[in-house]
Amino acid sequence: MKESIGDVVSTMRKEIADSVNDVIDRIKRIIRETTKEGDSVIIAGIGNTIGIAQ
Repeated sequence: MKESIGDVVSTMRKEIADSVNDVIDRIKRIIRETTKEGDSVIIAGIGNTIGIAQ
């Protein structure tokens, strides 16, 4: 879902803020299920509009 200009310059919506812990748990589960001890993992928070003109 692409954010609008209004979303970008305003306070984070409550439903997004409320989902943070669920997202963190999901990321941790995926890492545990798909890697083994000693593996390196990079988590990059890249916006969905990077490099795309508005």
